[in-house]
Order: sequence, then structure tokens, then C-alpha cells
Amino acid sequence: MPPILATRLASRPAISHPSFLLGRGAVHSRVASPLLRPRRRLVSSATPSASVDGNDDEATSKANSPSTGPESTGSKEIIPAASSSDATVAKEGALPHRWRVVLLIMAAFVLCNMDKVNMSVAVIPMAKELGWSALDRGLVSSSFFWGYTLTQLPGGYISTKIGGARVLVAGVALWSFGTLIAPPAAKYSLWALCATRVLVGLGEGFAPSAATSVLAKIMLKNERSRAVSMVWGGLDIGSVVGLLLCGPLIRAYGWPSVFYLFAVLGLGWCLVWPMVKPEGVPPPDLTADEKTAESLLTAEQRADAEDKAASPVDVPWVEFFKSVPVLAVTVAHFCFNWGYYVLLAWLPSYFELALGLNVQKSSILTLIPYLAMTAMMPFVGPVADGLVEKGWPLTKVRKLAQGVAFVGPAMCMIACGLLTPAGMGPEGGAAAAAAAANAPVPIIVALLSVSFALGAWSRAGLYCNHQDLSAKYAGALLGITNTAGALPGVLGVTAAGYMLDMTNSWALALFYPTAICQIFGAIFYTMLASSERQSWS
Repeated sequence: MPPILATRLASRPAISHPSFLLGRGAVHSRVASPLLRPRRRLVSSATPSASVDGNDDEATSKANSPSTGPESTGSKEIIPAASSSDATVAKEGALPHRWRVVLLIMAAFVLCNMDKVNMSVAVIPMAKELGWSALDRGLVSSSFFWGYTLTQLPGGYISTKIGGARVLVAGVALWSFGTLIAPPAAKYSLWALCATRVLVGLGEGFAPSAATSVLAKIMLKNERSRAVSMVWGGLDIGSVVGLLLCGPLIRAYGWPSVFYLFAVLGLGWCLVWPMVKPEGVPPPDLTADEKTAESLLTAEQRADAEDKAASPVDVPWVEFFKSVPVLAVTVAHFCFNWGYYVLLAWLPSYFELALGLNVQKSSILTLIPYLAMTAMMPFVGPVADGLVEKGWPLTKVRKLAQGVAFVGPAMCMIACGLLTPAGMGPEGGAAAAAAAANAPVPIIVALLSVSFALGAWSRAGLYCNHQDLSAKYAGALLGITNTAGALPGVLGVTAAGYMLDMTNSWALALFYPTAICQIFGAIFYTMLASSERQSWS
């Protein structure tokens, strides 16, 4: 049995084969999508190629071995860009299996944020009906993150052990159930409602690690930014769709309707997910030599390789917490999510209380920044992947993308703080109402839109970094960093409500703390982040 193939078969997960990335100049793309046009490139047989799982010694020995087969010409080896199955798929005009899985994961993330923003909008009529203070609003909004924080590490561990596909469907089912029972719980008591939001958070906490675990196993290195951008872009689309639907639904059918409708959509997704067979994604292409070698394996050798692949995975937790690059991603995740979650929870209330707008106008204006973020998403992945294909160091690409996602929004937050009138708008008396009426609403919305659009570049920054450091443990790594990333949902959202009650200033409660976190995150990540494969991977 060839040693290269034996090693790869023994190490690959039971549900999929490893991804092989060719030399730096080679594009290994096989999708019929316009963003992923199939190509054929000439790669020098003397140039070492790098595999996705970091087995550089194996890749080097392959590259330095003599080329064989009908496609070998002199010192150049023509690398086929697609397997026969993918060629058939391309000819039929359909997406390959792995990209259908990516699209359905993206749909889950759309539902994920729809079930976050429904409370951000519904809290306005709920507060009036149930007599909540600003602190009560903050508690209800932050209770989601109590559960969300608790399942980050378990989600990463379980996804690494049993695979992300099963963990993801369990998470969607749990958060949909929590959404379904929210209306009766809210009418019972504030704390009962908080308990249902904890359930939603527990379910959604499984999603990031589960999705990362699936993507790490099925996507090639030069497809990674696009896949991650699509999946995490689903969060932005979910915010847009949720905000677009919540206002009209509440006006027509009352605030309970947004919970019932979104819950049913989530349960419907759970029925569709098994049909796409996420655990049956075909392997990325093997080279001609590897295909020949695999055909020579005996049944006993195949069974031995499958047994090794199915063995339990030991997660090196101690090495994770000693790693400086992991720390850099963790801090960046916390700082980025401070702005994302605080604004997600408070923007509708900000437009209502600070600028004197009703719930319908608040939800529409809140929608605009998320539309800007969604509009930026199609550019993020292709640009980042294009820089990698042109030979840019992966670490440099990640730092550039995350720097854009930090520094630009921080400047916009400072400007919004300076332009926002003090006080609580119409509820703060005549002077506050007059100040709200004179507020430069179009400029503030434009600044928020620029901030959100630039924040989209984090999808090619910190959100790809886990898979760069270790494809094998990407789900567990995201569990660690997303635990830190969930804390702003608890601390930041509640603190914003408390600061608003204490200072009566939206700048001090919302915008300036966000800018401080973003600037600190930019400095820390730029100094310490890395995308090099780690020794423990």
C-alpha cells in the first residue's frame, strides 16, 4: 500500500475525504458557479504542493516524484481541475454536493439571526404593553446570550467528536422550540420569557462550531473565504429578512406573530436538512497517482483505514489555551462582537428613543445598515481568495481583512456618538423631543451603513482563521473564541441598558464603548494573529 495514501486514508474523517490544495499558483476549483469557474493550470513538478491538512512533507514528496500518466508533459504536470463526478455535475449545470450543503447551512444561519432580531423589534411594543424599563429591555435582549455562551465549548467538542451535521440540526430544533414558546412565556412573567430566550441561545450556540466543523472537512483552502462568507453572510441576510418582516407582521397581527412564524420556518429546515445528506459529501479530488494507488487497495487495507478514521478524536485543549494565535482570534472575536451584538439588540430602540421614530420606521431604518453589510458580502470572499491565489501570505490577507472590519467601523461609531442628541427623545421631555426632531437621521444611517458594510470583511478575517490554524480542530477552536464572542451579548447589551439609565447618553452607552473595543481589537489582532498551521494540528 503506498505510504502517502495510507497516511491520508488513516487520518481523514469518516464522513469525507481530505481536501488537497495544489501549488500556490494552482486553482483547484470545480463548481459551475460564476465565482468558481473550473480551470486547468500548469504546475511545475519540481514545485512542492501544500495540502489542506498541512502534510507538507507528503506533498513535497509527491511533487518531487516523477510524473506519470497521459497528462504528464515534460517538466510540467497538467492538474485536472475537476473529478469525473464534478465534471458531470458541471455539464448538467447543477451545484456540486458540497456547495448545496453550504447553501443549506447558510439558510440555517439566516434563520439564526431572524430569531435574534425578532426580539430586537418586538421588544418595543412588548415594553409598552408590559411596562418594561430600559434595564428590563436589556435583560430580555441579553438573556439570549446567557444560553449562547454556555454551548460554545460543548458545541465545538461535540462537533469534533460526532461531526457538525448532526449537531447543527439539533441546535436548529432547540432554538426553534424556544422561539415557539416565547409569546405565552412573556405574558406569564419577564423571567419566563428570559428562560425561553436562554433556550434559543443554547440552540444557536451550537451552530457556529457545527458549521465550521462541516466546512473544514469539505472545502478546499482556496474556496474557504467564499464558503465562510456565504455561511456567515446568512446572519446578515437573516437580520435583513427579520427586520423587513417584523414591522409589518407586528402591525398586522401583533408581536407574537414574529415568534410563531420564525419558529415554524426553523422546524421546516430541520425536515429538509437530512434530505441533502450532509454527511455524504463526496471527497475533493485525488491526483491521478492517488486514484491509481487507491484502486490497488485490498478490502482489508480499506477496512483498516476506515477503522482508524472512525477512532475518537483527542482534542488538545491545553495546547489551544497556550497558543498565541488562538488568543489573538479570541480577543478579536470578543471585540468585533461587542459592536455587532450591542447594535443588533439596541438599534431599533435607538431609532425610537433617541430619534423619535415609531416601530415601523425603526425597523426599516435598522434594516438599511444590514442591507449594506449584505451588499458587501459578495465581494469579500472572492477578493480575499483572489489575493491568496495571487501569492499573498494567508496571514497578511486575514490581518488586512480584519483591520478593515475594525478600524473603519470604529471611526463611524465615534462620528455617530458626536451626532446623536442626548436624552431619550420624546420620552425625555420637550427639550429631548426637539433635539431628536433636529437630529441628522440620514447622516447617522449612512454612517451606520458604512460601519456594517466594512464589518463584513471580518468574514475573510477572524472567521476563517480557525480553519487556517487547524482544519481538524476548527470546530473546537471556534467554540473557544465564540465563547468569548458571546460575552458581549451578555455584558455589552446589559451594560448599554444600565449606562443609558445612568447617563441618559446614547454616545456613552452605545457608540464610544463599541469604538474602544474595535480599536483595541485591531491593535491586538494585527500584532499577534497568524494563519500558519499549528504544530498541534
